[in-house]
Amino acid sequence: MFPFPPFSTTTMSLVAYGIAIAAIIYAYSLFLSGSKGETFPPRVSTFLPWIGAAFQFMNNPSEFLATCHKKYGSVYKVLIGGQETVVTSSASVISSIYAADPGILGVHTTHINVYEAVSGLKGGPEVYRVTTQLIFPMLDQRLSRRALEDSVPTIAQAVYDRIKPYTETQTARVSLVDFINEPSYAATNLAMFGTRFPSDTYHDLRTLDATMPERFFKVPFWPWKSGRARRRLVAILGDYMNTEDVSDADGPVGSALKKVFRENSIPPEAATSYMLILLWSMHANTIGITLWMFLFLLNDQDALAAVRDEIDRAIKTEFGDFDTFLANVKPKELEGKSFPLLTSVILETMRVVIMFLLFRTANRDWEFKDGGRTVFVPKGEFILGNAQAAHLDETWYKDSHRFVFDRYAQGDYQDGRLPTGGNPWFCLGVGRHLCKGRYLAMYEIKLTALIFLHCFEITPVNEGSKSWWPPKTTKRQLSVPRTETVMVDVRPRHVR
Repeated sequence: MFPFPPFSTTTMSLVAYGIAIAAIIYAYSLFLSGSKGETFPPRVSTFLPWIGAAFQFMNNPSEFLATCHKKYGSVYKVLIGGQETVVTSSASVISSIYAADPGILGVHTTHINVYEAVSGLKGGPEVYRVTTQLIFPMLDQRLSRRALEDSVPTIAQAVYDRIKPYTETQTARVSLVDFINEPSYAATNLAMFGTRFPSDTYHDLRTLDATMPERFFKVPFWPWKSGRARRRLVAILGDYMNTEDVSDADGPVGSALKKVFRENSIPPEAATSYMLILLWSMHANTIGITLWMFLFLLNDQDALAAVRDEIDRAIKTEFGDFDTFLANVKPKELEGKSFPLLTSVILETMRVVIMFLLFRTANRDWEFKDGGRTVFVPKGEFILGNAQAAHLDETWYKDSHRFVFDRYAQGDYQDGRLPTGGNPWFCLGVGRHLCKGRYLAMYEIKLTALIFLHCFEITPVNEGSKSWWPPKTTKRQLSVPRTETVMVDVRPRHVR
């Protein structure tokens, strides 16, 4: 989003002198402007012209926004890489941002930046057109609640088949993130993209995802390992996308994607890039949320015991036994009142950890109310909805910074709706910008929790010393914090 080109040593010296002089002038201008009285919304103080607070924001977006929220309140303005940005944490305004017509508050920049970060190719207006006019309508159909009822029944059994060897061993030491996520990743791809889809993409996608914040913000990093992973992904996904025919072996989503691209003459290289972006979008946040859900439960033994008891009881009462569960479980059966604690744990995990960079570009002058005062967003400026601040607002959530596993357990369960109780909860979008894969993601996360918590005792290595908690996380992030590897010992709970 904020490219900074490389410079020679001599050029850097000249730039340094220039920045120093400009900073003095800019600081003096801030002093003069500040002496004229209070402005609204308040402006974040910075000393670097054009660059503004870009370095602080890109280095640790979550911390930067939290610091500004504490200092300036629910709305403020900040200069980020030459772009004036209005930031708001008002739940009602964030809802309005999500609901606004893209012609008024545009999302073109975000789509293009994601395309460039994942694919490594140059984006443009065509990226937005293909994404919103071709891919999104197809996903609305293929990933709807009704469509998933027919396409996902094979996932549960496929997940269990991949972990069955662990049920036949006494104990094993594994990486938690890979142990719980690789089986559902492979099973979901099989259900969505068919038997022709390559089965060995998990580790390469994880390697690429590890560098996504650096790629998105276009900051220096060591790219070789993730670059090789991306080239391998592009090669095998290219083979998948460019088959001579389209058949049922491509799965419901894969076949539809191929047909859309071929009917609209999308070049093969671009088609492969969109496939890679779809794969990353489907799995990156799901993997992160599933990991954090297990981490929170493993750190709270009371929560773990309560959720596991609910799972064991529901499998017996709703399905009869585990084999019947594997063969018959569908999304609607996991949405009901049989799993209130599990649903609450997932919603609470998302609320606590997810940070969305909800940037929109004002394509025309726009305004909103904040505490009775009008905030004006001129055409061309950015507006950023700070959803994390809304999620951690004590006005809405008591002990908002704590993970409370049963926070949503008493919610009103209705078909297709999450029991958030009307409180701010933007983790899967809202309005016209709901996540296209929200039903699949919730099903996949619930299924993973059900199978793994029913089948295994999972204990972090060094559980007694608590040296694993809290896990170390990276400062720079896009959505879900990246953690260090947490090793666990797994033992089967049942002899089958």
